[in-house]
Amino acid sequence: MRIRYIEIFYAVMQSGTVKGAAQMLHITQPAATRLLQQAEAHVGVPLFQRLRGRLVPTAEAHQLFPEVEQLYLKLDTVRRMAANLGQDSDSLLRVLCVPGLALEALPGALQRWSRKHAKARLSLRTLHSRQIADSLALREAEVGFAFEPSAHPALLNQAIGHGRIVCVGADLKGSEVPLDALAKHPLVDLDPADPLGRLLHSAFMAHGIEPKSRILAHSYHAAVELAAHGFGWAVLDNVTADYASRHPQLKVLPLVPEIPVTVYALRPRDLPASAAVDDLIAQMQKVLQR
Repeated sequence: MRIRYIEIFYAVMQSGTVKGAAQMLHITQPAATRLLQQAEAHVGVPLFQRLRGRLVPTAEAHQLFPEVEQLYLKLDTVRRMAANLGQDSDSLLRVLCVPGLALEALPGALQRWSRKHAKARLSLRTLHSRQIADSLALREAEVGFAFEPSAHPALLNQAIGHGRIVCVGADLKGSEVPLDALAKHPLVDLDPADPLGRLLHSAFMAHGIEPKSRILAHSYHAAVELAAHGFGWAVLDNVTADYASRHPQLKVLPLVPEIPVTVYALRPRDLPASAAVDDLIAQMQKVLQR
């Protein structure tokens, strides 16, 4: 099946009309119609039926679509990588970061970094760990910061800071919070699929603790804000917890037993060494050591 046939089939499946498919592919509507007819002739069976101005996929189209979708996404990945190969990455430092580190740690590091690189241009995107790894592998950025290393063979991982999980709340007492206290007090829980969420829930399982949670936060910023508004205690890393200082009613205490957290710098293995990247990593290390 020719690539162009794959493109028209995918576009019609996504848009539901020839007009929409033509717009997606940046071709005329008659050209899209001819291309779809050629694709159906090549396959040998009808792929769509016309109903009330829309193209309704046949059973054969639904059977074919999962495989075509995988192939189409692979083609899109190749296009993105090819486009990035031609870019002058020295003219712009592209940085990726998990949302938690972008609240306090990375802005502090960038402030220090910019004193030495005052004329440098910077692009910052916040993504989840897996997305950071995928983007770096495609050379869409020069460096990323996350709470877990990547197993991707195209990436280098460097541990640059260590911390621990802490508890944030308005009614915390004492000097530390026992892990089992989270089974007795309302908790703004972390997503178990999140790196810190995995660490926390592994500790719960290891100690036979069932947390008292009715709210699941998918961002550390949201967890802090919910804690500030009285929805319960939040648990996050000590670096991100600096953000809680914006709310004077919140107190931050270490969780015991200690659940260690590591911050990693990730970079593409095949990119040449960059003073700008090295300097930013060094500044992140300093911020994380405070």
